[in-house]
Parts: sequence; structure tokens; C-alpha cells
Amino acid sequence: MTFDQILTFVTIYRLGSISKAAEKLFLPQPTVSHRIKQLERELGKPLLIRANGTVRLSQEGHAFLPYALSALAALDQGREAVEQMNQGLTGTLSLGCNNSFAGTILPSILESFMAAHPGIALKVHCYSTEEQIKMLKSKHIQLGITRYTANDPGITFKLLYAHPAYAVISREHPYAERDMLSLQDVLKEKLILYEADSLHRQKIDLTIKDLNMLYDPHYETNNLQLIKFWIKSTLGIFLSCPLYMQTEIESGEMVAIPIEHNPFPLNQIFLMYREEYLNSLDHLFMRHVEKQMESYHLMESDGLGD
Repeated sequence: MTFDQILTFVTIYRLGSISKAAEKLFLPQPTVSHRIKQLERELGKPLLIRANGTVRLSQEGHAFLPYALSALAALDQGREAVEQMNQGLTGTLSLGCNNSFAGTILPSILESFMAAHPGIALKVHCYSTEEQIKMLKSKHIQLGITRYTANDPGITFKLLYAHPAYAVISREHPYAERDMLSLQDVLKEKLILYEADSLHRQKIDLTIKDLNMLYDPHYETNNLQLIKFWIKSTLGIFLSCPLYMQTEIESGEMVAIPIEHNPFPLNQIFLMYREEYLNSLDHLFMRHVEKQMESYHLMESDGLGD
């Protein structure tokens, strides 16, 4: 099995035609057909189904495709690594991110990344999960950071972080010295919430509705800084993971208290991408983000938010 055979197979898959693949590769059509026959002979199964002038993948072809794509991607990364030897790493990282993450956690991640790789240019686009998916597909971004997944087989969602929702309150709140709160305690208070059309809010609403409980959604906004102001003003309780309030919790302005028998879904953060389009720079940033998010888990296990 050779690089040329794998490249030819993937090119035919992408273009849907042997003749178009031959044009793309600047090869005679018999050469392209010969390469595929050699690959199929080695694997012992047909990879392509030819009918009425069209070409599509067989079941075996679909099974082989992700490995072929990974092999080409790995070779591209190796080529880039060789080109970058003995010179500062350069390029442009195009990243999508939700506003909450961009306003709280991302700056410290980017600060350490830029310190290690000052030659890399950054483009950060702050959008919802739905918009980031569109940008991934149009190749406006290579990576996205989001709190939610989507049922899209072309996109990989890699879990970076997961944490239960805590009751985040002001240090001056009457509950501030409690080690644990019941859900009844939480719902007695005025709640600070994201707007009703947000996924975060919808999950909270659905959970409380399923429990046949009442609550007071007294303050609503889509702005995290305003939410923090309301919390610090002792106006109510915000249901969130401590990560987004890390600075305020460390300074003592806020307290994050676990909820007994917590019914709410985990707060999660995902890295999303299209595997076949990642380059070495994307992989470098992915490893950096994963390492940074692991450090947050360690901090929390040492007592942050308790």
C-alpha cells in the first residue's frame, strides 16, 4: 500500500469520478484505475462501485476511508513539521468560540500559547455552536470551542471539561457559609438566568419542570458580565460550573456551592473540528487547550468551588 494509492482513492472519493481524479492528479486515467486495482488487490475487497459512469464507495470503501484520510493528514503534518524545523513556528490559527468562554477562560489559554509561539497569528470568532458549525463547514475556522454538541457526522466533538452546576452566589449571601444546598433551598431564592432561548436556560427549565417544582427567573440576560454584577450585588443565585467565575471565586467575591442530589445536566466544554482538515498548527493548539483544561480539573479537585 503506497501513498500514491491512498491519495488516488481519496481524490476519487472527493470528486466522485475517476476521470476527474485523473485530471486533478495530472495522470492518465489508466494509471488512476491501475492504482485503485492494486489497492483493492492488497486489501482483498472492492473499494469502489462503478455504475453508469459514476463511482461511489462500497461498504469496504466507507470502512477504509477514515484511515485513508488520517494517513494523508498525518503525512501533511509531517511535511509541515519538516518545513518548520530550524525556524520559528508561523501561520494563522482560526478559532471559533462561545462568548462566555472567550470572556473568561480563553484569554489565559491564549496568553500562554502566544508566549510559547509568538510567530503565530490568531483569528478568534465568537459565535453560537450553530454558527461555528457553519464556519467549520465553510472553512472559515479550523477549530471551535463550544458548550454543546450537534448531530453532525462530519464534525468531531471532543470533550474537554465537565462539571456539575453549582449555586454561584455572592460572598455576602446568607447561604455563603453553607457546604451544600438542597434544590429546595436554591429555588426559594431569585434566580439569575440566561435568556429563555439559550440552550443553557432550556436545560434548566426542562429539569425543573420534570421535577414539578416552581422557581423565580427574576433576572435574565445573555451577558455574562451583567450576570456577575447581579451575583456580586447579592441579587440572586446563578446555576453554573465554577469555571466561568474562577477569578471572582479566587478573589473571594463569590462562592460556588454544590447542590445536593444535583438533577441538572453537567456543564460541558467541547473542542469541535473536522478531522480531515486539521493541520499541525491546529493539533498544536488542541494539545495546548487540553493541557490547560486538565489544569482546571486539578485546581477544582484541590478545592476550587467547594
